[in-house]
Formats: sequence, structure tokens, C-alpha cells
Amino acid sequence: MRHRVPLLGALAGTALLAAAPAAGPQPAGSVTFLAGEATRSAAGKAEKLQVGSLVYAGDVLETRRRTRLEVKLADQSVVRLGPVSRAVLERAVFGKSVEDREVSARLAVGRIWANVAKAVGGEARFEVQTENAVAGVRGTTFRVDAAKDRSVVVKVYSGTVAVAGGKIPRPEHGAPQGKGERRQVAGPQEVTREQWEKIVTEMMQVRVSAAGVPAEPEAFALAKAAGDEWEEWNRSRDATR
Repeated sequence: MRHRVPLLGALAGTALLAAAPAAGPQPAGSVTFLAGEATRSAAGKAEKLQVGSLVYAGDVLETRRRTRLEVKLADQSVVRLGPVSRAVLERAVFGKSVEDREVSARLAVGRIWANVAKAVGGEARFEVQTENAVAGVRGTTFRVDAAKDRSVVVKVYSGTVAVAGGKIPRPEHGAPQGKGERRQVAGPQEVTREQWEKIVTEMMQVRVSAAGVPAEPEAFALAKAAGDEWEEWNRSRDATR
């Protein structure tokens, strides 16, 4: 004779299975400081952030006036946005160690400060992109300021950052001007790595024009007291890490 499971017990087991949450995406990090108003948007829906809020790859982070936002990522790196800034956390992949990290954020406008957990080896990647520049590091402290005119300034406070201009000269393709008429266009141009990528070391900065052309790196000094509140605040936050 077969044993039968009581109907009530079977229904209870089914309910538990139905209630079990499906495995969702893992958070990339969480908000650890917020002064002012900031939002995260995903799938067209925006929600206000607060300390403890989770952020995920694909989120659009946006700050209002007089706002400062700090997010600590899963690898213990810290990313901060200044007032009136908008950034997309395009990719955030974390392995068993920091060497397996792959983070990419795109800054549309505003200011971003990154204190990146140091990676010794492996394929770790951490980069901040703007429309006309890319700053990539393994472990360092740097900031990126993206102006509305698309020009960019990258300042490195420790470590080394490779800054590449976003627009590399490409052949121009012209369309015929009329029946039987052809216009001569420029041919392909060979571009060396040095022409579009600059290595920026500690206490150096590089400016990238609105056309995506990086200038030569130049030294800069820390701002005097109250001369740059954004820099001063970030450095004080970093000192407590």
C-alpha cells in the first residue's frame, strides 16, 4: 500500500515553493553617504536614494543641486558624484577577488570622484567614460569633471591613470554631389597610441577638448582651504576609509 502525503501538507509545500524568491541580479554596491537629493533610474523608473539604498549595474544615478552622493562598490572601491551630475553604471562585475573586477561608469555631465581598490594583477578594470574621454585605472584616486560643452578634465591624486581621447581621426566618407560627380575625400590616417592616450601620474592632470583631443599632462597643486570644496570634501572622506 502506497503512503499518501496529506493534502494540507502538500498544499503547504507548494505554497512555500511559490513564495521562494527568484534569484535576481546582485547589487553592485550601496549608498554610504548622501547630502541632498539623488535618484537611481532603472527600466525607466526613478526612485529616490537614501543611505543604505542598493545600486545595480545599468542604473542611472543623478544628483540635484547642492547634493553629494557616495556609493561603495562590492570590491570596496568608492565612487562619489557632485552636484548636478548624471552617471550610468554601465558595467559592474566582481569575482572572488579584486583582480576579477570589471567596472565601467559613464559620466554624462558633472563631477565624479573615484577611490579605486588596488588590484595587483589579473584582468581588473575600472574606467570612467565621458562622451569624449576614457580614464582607466587599476588602483588609484582620481576625479573626472565633464562640462556641458563636452570638454573634460581628469586629475590624478594617487596612482596612475590612462586617459584616452574619445575621438580618433577616421577616414571621411563623402557622398556623390550629383550624377556622375565624385568628391575627393581624405584617406585613412594612421594614429599612434601616444596621439590619443596620455599616461597621467600622481598630482598630474590632463585636459581633453570638446573635440576629444587630450593635451599634454601637467602638474597641479591641491586647492587652498575653501578653494575647492569638492576636492576638500573628497579628500577628507578618503582619509577616514
